[in-house]
Amino acid sequence: MRNYRRGEGIRRLEDWIKRHVTRLWRIAIMAPTLQEILERIEKGNIKNVRFEFLDYNGIARSKTIPARHCKELFNNGILFPVVPFATNCQFDTIFESDLFKKYLFSDVAMFADLSTFAVLPWVKNTARVFVTGRTHPASGVDIMLDPRAILQRQIEELSSRGLSIFSAYELEFWVVHKDSMKPVTDDVNYFATLRLAEYQQLFDRITESLFEAGVDINCMNTEYDKGQFEITMKPGFGVRGPDNAATIRTGIKEMAAQEEYLASFMTKPFEDRSATAAHLNHSLWSVDGKTSKMGDSTRPHGLSEVAEYWIAGILAHAPAVSFLMSPTLNCLHRFHPGTLAPFNATWGIDNRSCAIRVKLAGSDGVYLENRMGSSGCNPYIGLAATIAAGMDGIDRKLTVPPPQPTARITEGEDGYVLLPSDMESALDALKSDDVISKAVGADMMNALELIRRSEEKHVSEGSKYEDYRKLYFKYL
Repeated sequence: MRNYRRGEGIRRLEDWIKRHVTRLWRIAIMAPTLQEILERIEKGNIKNVRFEFLDYNGIARSKTIPARHCKELFNNGILFPVVPFATNCQFDTIFESDLFKKYLFSDVAMFADLSTFAVLPWVKNTARVFVTGRTHPASGVDIMLDPRAILQRQIEELSSRGLSIFSAYELEFWVVHKDSMKPVTDDVNYFATLRLAEYQQLFDRITESLFEAGVDINCMNTEYDKGQFEITMKPGFGVRGPDNAATIRTGIKEMAAQEEYLASFMTKPFEDRSATAAHLNHSLWSVDGKTSKMGDSTRPHGLSEVAEYWIAGILAHAPAVSFLMSPTLNCLHRFHPGTLAPFNATWGIDNRSCAIRVKLAGSDGVYLENRMGSSGCNPYIGLAATIAAGMDGIDRKLTVPPPQPTARITEGEDGYVLLPSDMESALDALKSDDVISKAVGADMMNALELIRRSEEKHVSEGSKYEDYRKLYFKYL
């Protein structure tokens, strides 16, 4: 950024760097030093480093920087235009958005989190580091545009309450032949070994490469429908869980493309087939990560008081949270009664039809599965919304409603709020929820609504799913 060091705005930016960049670098307990990163680059023969972030759509965007220039950018930050936060999946710019009107084509300063530095085995001589943006150099003010920054603020709020979060996503996705768009498997057979074995070479490469890139894969299996698969990962504290999800999504898409396939995390590309989900498994711990705050064997349901408040908060804000976790026009087609996708704001012990499924494995093994997420979600925004809702439950000491029985598929039970299944009700739910709106910020709220409005113009009722695929399949 040597060429940009002029003017009052840049002097304010430099002051911001001095105050905050060390905290951003050290956000993980074992974050490497700058010198250690530079040594890894040299010894590993790394030629290029991607400085990467996710936009509101969950699409990875980056600049690839020759390794010889990285030290300066690690120290001083890197500039990206604000405009990717005001675009839809096809990069149509939403000129009428408040965000674009305020910032036009100006830049946001983004800073590398060195704890996320990883060599990418599927890209020759290339590494990647996630960046987080909070400063507008032209004005010198802090801005909340970047989903990772939005999540970090919620994590900081949670820490002020003496809590940390341990999380991992279960990611379902599609794999099709690149030319024909035909799913790679042509039958429906959940968990069938032979279906996965047909493409064992690809999936072995995926799991081994992701592990080398710092993501510990828990499980890989076929999902229910044709060409449908699922991958799960070991959880991480703080922002690490969504970072892992972001790495997995982009990595799988790139590796599949190299093998002449298309992988997509679009939620429901085919009208007559299932939808894909991104379930968020999470639990609360002490700030040092040593003590679980979830279980209490002396209380009903084996949950601590804090855990019950947390569940109650998520359910109280479920309509808004569900939209942020299932944010595309296409995602909303996933919600139907009588399925294993949640339909209303309910919870239960090991009940897959509820919005919140409680998993019990001893007092230290209690965790929650937020099942409102679709695979087309942004993992940072999904966790940020969950934290904001849960904290409100704790702050107000909300009472959790009775759980749904384990052996019952929930539908339209009396007294339970329905989750939105169309765009108008979803947007109304989000805009009327002050807690969740404040958590994600006015700029993102406005941009997200106008992004979806712009996409509606590209969808006709007679060719709805074909239009959805054109919008989402390639980049999600």
